[in-house]
Amino acid sequence: MAKASKQTKKFQNKHLKHTIEHRKKVQDFNKKAALRKKGKGEAPIRKDGKSKEVFDDMSVDEFFESGFEVPKEKKKKKVAEEEEDSSSEEEDMEMNLENLEEEDPEFYKYLKENDNDLLEGVNPLDAISDEEEEEEEEEVAEPDAPQDPHDKIEITTKLVKKWDTQLQKPTPKIIRNIIIAFKAAVNINKGEDYKYSVVDPKAFTELMLLVLKKIPIAIQNLIKYKVKNNVRTVPQNPQATQIGSILKSHASSYITLLEDINNTETAALILASIHEVMPYYISHRRLLKQIISAITNVWASSNIIDIQIASFAFINNIVREYPKSLLETVLKQSYQSFLQHCRKTNIHTMDRINFCKNSLAELFGIDSTIGYQTGFEYVRQLAIHLRNSINGKGAAAIYNWQYCHSLDFWSRVLALNEGLNQLIYPLVQVTIGTIRLIPTAQFFPLRFYLIRSLLRLKTVYIPIFPLLFEILSSTAITKSPKPSNNNLQFVDFEHNIKVNQAYLGTKIFQDGICEQFIELTFEFFGVYAKNIAFPELVTPAVLSLKRFTKKSKNAKFNKQLNQLIEKLNANAQFINSKRSNVEYGPSNKQEVSNFLKEFEWEKTPLGQYIIVQRQLKEERIKLLKQAQEDAKEKEGKDQED
Repeated sequence: MAKASKQTKKFQNKHLKHTIEHRKKVQDFNKKAALRKKGKGEAPIRKDGKSKEVFDDMSVDEFFESGFEVPKEKKKKKVAEEEEDSSSEEEDMEMNLENLEEEDPEFYKYLKENDNDLLEGVNPLDAISDEEEEEEEEEVAEPDAPQDPHDKIEITTKLVKKWDTQLQKPTPKIIRNIIIAFKAAVNINKGEDYKYSVVDPKAFTELMLLVLKKIPIAIQNLIKYKVKNNVRTVPQNPQATQIGSILKSHASSYITLLEDINNTETAALILASIHEVMPYYISHRRLLKQIISAITNVWASSNIIDIQIASFAFINNIVREYPKSLLETVLKQSYQSFLQHCRKTNIHTMDRINFCKNSLAELFGIDSTIGYQTGFEYVRQLAIHLRNSINGKGAAAIYNWQYCHSLDFWSRVLALNEGLNQLIYPLVQVTIGTIRLIPTAQFFPLRFYLIRSLLRLKTVYIPIFPLLFEILSSTAITKSPKPSNNNLQFVDFEHNIKVNQAYLGTKIFQDGICEQFIELTFEFFGVYAKNIAFPELVTPAVLSLKRFTKKSKNAKFNKQLNQLIEKLNANAQFINSKRSNVEYGPSNKQEVSNFLKEFEWEKTPLGQYIIVQRQLKEERIKLLKQAQEDAKEKEGKDQED
């Protein structure tokens, strides 16, 4: 069924009832007029007593022999005939009305008292036509784009103040005009034509504050939200529908503003304004997705931490208010925005990327069912990419920052949300498969990065030490290093997944690998520093490391390994001393899991050493970041000179 036009709806709402009543009165009047004429003239009578029909004296063949015209412009002729018939009917009606007072004074008196418009020849359809023309003129008078560029209305501070005053008693029309003006202002550089123009920066600022701060307040004064269980909904009425239509148009302005955010105050203002009118967008899935996409892009791309926090606060609030409507959309849009903006990874962008990972990981715990379904879908995609690479389609699809950040992100999600533990096994398998796809020294930084992600999954035992010990059999460790270029800086393993060819075989690269091995081995065994089975866990590792030191000629590395062995043995002795008084066996899992539960990890021999090493590492990273910033600043000054 075709959708009713706007004009039809207006007619049905305003004039249909009155028109039907008027037509009934006209019909009644015509019937009475016909009855009055019945005595004056009658239709011709046939021999059988029945009145003669039209063409009764002409056969069908004779009628068709006379021929008939086929109109060339059927539509025009039909319209003309209708107009002529209508005009003729009105003329007949007027003549009948003139004679009515003399012929039927009682009926004339009734019409005079109850429907004087009929006596005066007023046709309600004429009123409809006039009114609709006025409404159409009003709509044409307020389009976004003017007919004449010279007829543009300039937005001034005076006009903004006038609107501000009008918003104290808001109407949909006032709100619509302000929003149209604001749309013209925010799109001023896009070359689009609107009826409003703005040239005064102060007027633009005041207009923006008016729209972002006071329009939401005006809307809520006009239409109160219904609040149930801390969830806001919009009441169903024509005025709310009208405001909803206006805000649909306003969504594009919000999105444009979000794309140009450059300071924290503006970001907070825009996000607060969107939050206030969010109930109107909940039912519009396409617009809602566009708005969420724009906000998640700000969250994922901004290097200003306060803007990131404000964006995430908005996302977190709306997801918790409308979890059923929004959670899945937000999780997917946020993940896609995160992947899109993590391609470029360095010491300056890593903090932003880590914030995205940690904050988004929290959202997956809101609903474990939706979180698991979404996580399963994306982990499966990672597994498919790995399978394709193993089958000979190249490692480029997975040996990149986006893929590595994805694996690292999901390790954070699973470490934070126990309800998604079923995804741990597939994620670990994909991560280990990625590490071993290309086991060359050039991709040792990738191996170190992914091992760190596996270390977060402390709820299950993952055999990480073999992945580390494989490094010791590499030629990058066993061969004597070649002389390196003095211009080579130390390798930044924290912010790289691949080293330059120039580093391969050099002493600076070898020293970096040794340092990473020692650090990650400490971190791995540190996870189990309080475990009752720690002595049995480290025994094979200690024996392997001792055998390696006997063959290795790298005195510096051997010294580091001996210190590692010493700390592992010290912690094993500590655990042995604590479990010497234990009276239960390994089969008592509850007691085993509670072993040293109240004891602080930092006070174990291994924990004490790891804490000190972490502090030293943080200091090194700070110095590295400062050195890079100084070098960048110096380079900028040299270019200016």
